[in-house]
Parts: sequence; C-alpha cells; structure tokens
Amino acid sequence: MKIKAKLPLYTSITVLVSVAAIAIFSIYSFYTRTNENIENYRTEETEKIKEQLKDIVNIAYDMIAQSYEEKSAKAIEDNYGIILSESGNENIKMLAIHILNITLENLRVLRYGTDGYLWINDLEPPYTVKMHATRPELEGQSTVFNIPGTDVNVYEAFADICNEYGEGFLEYSYFKPGQTEKLPKMSFIKLFEPMGWVIGTGVYIDDIEKSVQRKTGELNRQINQLIWLTIFIGFLLVAVASVILYYLGANITDAIGNVNVQLIEMSKGHAVKKLEIDRKDEIGEMASSLDILISGVGSYTGFANEIEKGNLGAEFVPLSKGDELGNSLIEMRHSLKVAREEEKIRQLENKRRNWIAEGQELITDIIKGKSEDISIISHKIIGNLVRYLDATLGGLFLLNDDDKNDVFIEQLAVFAYSRNRFHKKRIELGEGVIGACFLEKKRIYMTKLPDDYMEVRSGLGKSDPKCLLVVLQIKKHRICWRNSENKQQKKLYKMKKCAKMLKNWKN
Repeated sequence: MKIKAKLPLYTSITVLVSVAAIAIFSIYSFYTRTNENIENYRTEETEKIKEQLKDIVNIAYDMIAQSYEEKSAKAIEDNYGIILSESGNENIKMLAIHILNITLENLRVLRYGTDGYLWINDLEPPYTVKMHATRPELEGQSTVFNIPGTDVNVYEAFADICNEYGEGFLEYSYFKPGQTEKLPKMSFIKLFEPMGWVIGTGVYIDDIEKSVQRKTGELNRQINQLIWLTIFIGFLLVAVASVILYYLGANITDAIGNVNVQLIEMSKGHAVKKLEIDRKDEIGEMASSLDILISGVGSYTGFANEIEKGNLGAEFVPLSKGDELGNSLIEMRHSLKVAREEEKIRQLENKRRNWIAEGQELITDIIKGKSEDISIISHKIIGNLVRYLDATLGGLFLLNDDDKNDVFIEQLAVFAYSRNRFHKKRIELGEGVIGACFLEKKRIYMTKLPDDYMEVRSGLGKSDPKCLLVVLQIKKHRICWRNSENKQQKKLYKMKKCAKMLKNWKN
C-alpha cells in the first residue's frame, strides 16, 4: 500500500479510535453521573415520602396519646370536676372511652395526598383491626394480608418491627385498589404502647418508580442521541481529515514520487534533470540533496567525457572530502596525466633516436665507400649536417700536424645559408672557442652569444647566431665541428646530438 493511501487510512483509524474512546468515556461518565442523579432523586423522593408518613403517624400518635391521658382520673377531675373513687365510676369510664373513640373517628377521616389514610391494629395476634379509614368492615376482625408472593402476614411484619424498634418502615408490593398489578408500597408503623396498638399508614410509591423510569428513559434517549451524534461527528471528522490528508498526502507523495522516479532513472544509469522543488520541509531538504547528487553525477559524467576527449585539464571539484567517486576520478586523471607525460617522453625519445639514426645514416651514406678528396667530403658532410640540423652556420675543422713544429687547426669546410664557403682559415691551438675545444678535449656549448660575437651575411641580409656548439671528435684524424644556431631552444637538442653522427666518419 502506498503512502498516499496509508495516510488517510491510518488517520481515519486513529480519528475513529480517538472519537470512539472519547465517546465511550463521555457516555460512560454521563451515564454514571445521570444514574447517580436518578438514584439521588429516588432517595430524595423516598425520604420525602418517609417524612410525610412519619409526620402523619406522629400526628395520630399524639392525638391518641392526648385522648388516652384525658381518660385518666386526674384528667376527668381536672376537666369535668368529678372526683372518682379508686374503684372508679363506670359511667365516667365509658365517657373516657367515648372520648378515645371520638379521636379514632377523627383519625378515620384524616387524609393526605391522593389516597393516604391511617389504620390501627393490635400488636398481639390475631392482630385485630381497631380502625381502618377506608375499610371499616375490617374493624374488630382478625384479617390476614399476606405479602404477594410470600407467606408473610403484613400485620405480623408490622408487629415484628414495633416489637424490635418501636417504629419503622416496611416496603413491599401489593395490589393497588382497582388494579391487578402489584405495585411498590411503603408503610410506616409506630407502637402506642399504653393501648398495645400499632398505628400505621402507607402509600404506593409507584409514582417515584415511574419518575425514575421516565428519567431513565430520558437518559437512554440522551445516550442514544449522544451515540448517534458521536458517530456522525466521528464520520464527519474522518471524512474531513481524509480529504485534507488526501490532498496533503498527495502534496507529499507526489514530491516523494518525483524523487523516487529520479532515483529509479539514476539507478538505470540514465541522465536526469534536477527537481528544483521549492519546499522548506524535510521533503525539500531531500529534493535539494537529490539535486546536489544529480549535479554531482552530471559533473562526474562531464568530467569523464572531458577525460575521454583527452582534456585532462578539465575543471572538477569533488562534492566533499569524503567523495570517493570524485576523488577516484581525480586520481584517474592524475594517472592519465602521468601516463600521457610518460608517453610524450617516450615519443620524444623515439623521435630523437629516429632523428639521430637518420642523421647518422645520412652522414654514413656520404662518407661510405667514397674516395673523393677530404675537402669535398667535408663540404658535403657539413652542408648536409647544417641543413639537417636547420642551423644557420656550420664548420668542419681538422688538426693539421703534418709539420710537428707547426701544429695548427685547419678549417676544412664552412656552410652557411645553403651555400658552401670556399676559404681556408688557420686557427692556433687554444685560440678562440675552436682552439679551446681542441686543447681541452671537451664539448663546448654556449648560449646567449653577444650581438657582435658573429655575423653572417647573405643577399637577403645578415644574421647574428645566439648559440654555439663545438664538438671534438677524436679518431685517426682529429676533427672538430662547429655549429652556430639562430634559434636557441627549438633546435638545441639537435645540435647536442650532432656529435653522435660524426662517429661514423672515419679518416
């Protein structure tokens, strides 16, 4: 899978997971907090009902307690001015009981809420009903009301609470009048110990459960809305992020793709152009590095082509000190330069050897097998030698020792400007450069001759040689040769080799 597809995919997965995690946490927190609120609501409403029930029973208790006190002898004496004996007066007792019954009748008509009422029953079995506000037919009877689904008599449960605590609450399910469905009910009972009565009241608390269920349903509805909203927002974020990342990824992957194409072409050895991507991020740095590499490869190629053409002086700068390829090319150029110089030297040496060999052959052909006069041979030799050396002037001298008392150097031939000069000259030993050469028996080579040292004239003008070479050749006849040259360095090596040519001239 390509990066262009990976970016949106991975981002979408990340966004979905993040949104899902946030949503789950938010929904869980909302659910927990709302449930706590619902439970708090149930508790608060239940406490309100408990307080209401308790208040009603306490009112009834106080009324009964007051009536009970009024039936005592002291109360009758205080209220009615009648003094009772210890045995009491039956009529007065009946009056006291009547007062208590009046209180019960007042309690019978007492209502609260929509259907709240009071009842009174005996604490001891058979739990005879003393007063029942809604069902007076039960009064004076022992009625068993088992809690549905159990074998527990509700009056027995009331008695147990009163015997143990004196008062308390009892929650149970019972059939509401006019309905066949069991509904939750809460009762509060309190013991009136002087009479052994259980005073109680109760209400159905299904309204609380209905409110709780309504709030729970609202909670579930809100949670469902939150879930759908989260799903919508999640997919919206994924869609927006995918679109943004698609174009952003395209911007990135296109640049990377261009770099990849260039690298593939370079791996095949093809010449490629610079990318020249104007970016300030890592991709721009990568493209810039690739451009530098392309430029470097181009410089390698150009340098190699110049070397192939023989231009060993072509300019080339390695990419860095650690540029192995660039440094190797420089080393190769150096090796080629050295090889070229060595080849030039070999060619020059071969040329010199050939030149000397040709000169020797030329002189050898002149003197080989000839019986001509030495003067004629001398003119031929010096003439050909001057022309071969491309010199201005040349002369051939011989040591004349025919007269042991008069030994001198005799000029045999002189050649200048392609013409033989027929005149003789006598040079004493030690006289001038020629005489010094004979005397010292060493080759003499002089450069930078003075302007007035020698002058050669012809019909075309005059010439002043600038260098002079005198070579002594000792054989059976002592011969010395002189050559003057106008062009100093160009023909210098030719004059230095002329002595070798004279080795073949014998006698």
